[in-house]
Amino acid sequence: MPSAFPHEKLDVYQLYLAVIGQCEELVSRAPASIIAFDHLDRAMESIGVNLMRANSQLPGSPQRSWHLDVSIASTHECAACLDVCLARRVVEAKTQEAVLNCLWRIRGMLLGIKRVTASGVREEHATYGTPRFPFVGLDMYRLSLDGVGWIHELLAKLGAQARTRRKLDISTTGAVLNIAEGHGRSTPADQNRFMRIAEEHAFQTVLLLDLMVARREVDEPLIQEGKAIQARIISMLHSWCTKDAGV
Repeated sequence: MPSAFPHEKLDVYQLYLAVIGQCEELVSRAPASIIAFDHLDRAMESIGVNLMRANSQLPGSPQRSWHLDVSIASTHECAACLDVCLARRVVEAKTQEAVLNCLWRIRGMLLGIKRVTASGVREEHATYGTPRFPFVGLDMYRLSLDGVGWIHELLAKLGAQARTRRKLDISTTGAVLNIAEGHGRSTPADQNRFMRIAEEHAFQTVLLLDLMVARREVDEPLIQEGKAIQARIISMLHSWCTKDAGV
């Protein structure tokens, strides 16, 4: 049966569907459920739906470019989700790397589509380069991942209450993902919007650590290192936003 929609003929869409299957297998084999899995689902869906919508827009139109930008940024969020999964030790490094390599190929193919100016959305042959997303080089990104790992180790030792565990999962994961997706956006204003959300998540993590002390779940000396990590993240995010704002 012939394809019902033009986007189904794109190689990038077929690769995207294959990666969906890889992600589903990854999640089904994980020893624990974490908030990054929910973000991974949403970001993967965003890649697909924005590719489809770009395909329905006129070539060269701002709408077409915008949907492709969102789809590309969503590959960044997916990659960051996988980094969080590795930091939380719910996925093996080999499995994570295999999916990351496919996401890198999807990102390169989407960038190739964006460069094409011929009629409709079609693909061009592209050199995808080293599979390393650009945000990985950011100090604040690597530090935010350190924060995820630090919280994971703390909670493993303490057996903290379920509500505290989930909230810390949300806040530390949120910082990582918003840095990654923000870095993938095309305008400074859009980038700053995500970076400020990441900053809010870092502040939330600091608060949650203080609340753990107030509730006598942990002694204060044990959280100082974690708070110092978040303070550095906040400082870096603030510097990024003020720089881009011309302050």
